[in-house]
Amino acid sequence: MGIQVENMAESSSKAYQSFKKHHGLWILLALGPVYFLFVVVRIYPILETIRLSFYRYHITQKNKPFIGLQNYRRLLEDDAFHTALVNTIQFTALAVVLTLVLALLIAILLRSIEHISGLFEIIFYIPVVTPWVPASVIWKWIYDPMYGLLNYSLSIFGIRRQGWLQDPKLIIYAVVIVAVWKMLGYYIIVFSVGLKNIPTTYLEAAEIDGATPWNRLWHIVFPLLRPIILFAVVMSTITFFNVFSPVYVLTASAQGAPAYDLKVVVSEIYRNAFQYYRMGYAGAQSVVLLVLVMTLIIIQFLVFREDEE
Repeated sequence: MGIQVENMAESSSKAYQSFKKHHGLWILLALGPVYFLFVVVRIYPILETIRLSFYRYHITQKNKPFIGLQNYRRLLEDDAFHTALVNTIQFTALAVVLTLVLALLIAILLRSIEHISGLFEIIFYIPVVTPWVPASVIWKWIYDPMYGLLNYSLSIFGIRRQGWLQDPKLIIYAVVIVAVWKMLGYYIIVFSVGLKNIPTTYLEAAEIDGATPWNRLWHIVFPLLRPIILFAVVMSTITFFNVFSPVYVLTASAQGAPAYDLKVVVSEIYRNAFQYYRMGYAGAQSVVLLVLVMTLIIIQFLVFREDEE
C-alpha cells in the first residue's frame, strides 16, 4: 500500500514537472484559436486594406495595377474628403466633450441618491442597448420638418419650425445630439463605477479639513478618476470618429424634404467602396482614418501621462 502511494506521488510529481516544463505550450494551445480568429478578423483586413491602398483596384475590372502613392496624392486634392474630415473632427470633438461632461455630472449627481441610482442608470442605459439604426430612425421622425415632435414642441412656444436635417448649419448638431443620447448611459455607468471605488474616507477627511465641494472634486475625485477618464476619452474618440450609421440613416431622403448630405470620413469610404467600387481609393481613405485615430489616441495618452507627472 505504501509503495502504491509512493508511486502515485511520484507520478503526480512527474506530471506536474512535465506540465510546468511545457507551460508555455499549453497556454499557446489554449489561446491559439482565439489568436487565430483575432488575426483573421482584425489583423488580416487591416493589412489587406493597406496593401490595396497602393493599387488602382476597381471591383468591376480585372486589372489591378500597382500605382504606389497615387491614391494618397489624390486624397490631398479631394475636396469631398477634406469636407468629410473637417466634419468628422468637428462632430467627434463636440460629441466627446458633451458626452463625457454630461456623463460625469450625472454620475456625480446619482452618487448623492444612491438608494435609487440603479433605477436611473438602467433608464439611461436603455439607448445604449438600442441598435444604431432603429435609434436613428426614431430620431429621424423626431426631427421631421412637418410632423416631427421637436418642431411641434417648438411651435407650442411660438418658435418657428426648423429643418434640422435639411439645414447644413444645423444637421451636424442634430447628429451630435443623437450620438450623445445613444452613448451617454454607457459612460454614466463607467464614471459611476469609478466614483464608487473612491474611498469615502478621503472625501470625509477633506471635508473635515474645510475643503469645499469644488476642491474635493478637483483635488481628490478627478485625480483618482484619471485612468477612468482616459479610458472614456479614448473609447469615445474611437466610437465617434468612426460614426456612420446615424449619419447614413438621418441623411437619407426624409419625409417632407430630402436631408442635407452630411459627409463624414466613414461615409466617404462607404461611398467609394460600395457605390463607386473604387476599393483602392477607399483603402487609402481607411488607412488615413486609422492613422488619424491612432495619432489622437497617442496624443491623449501623452497628455494624461504629463498630467500624472
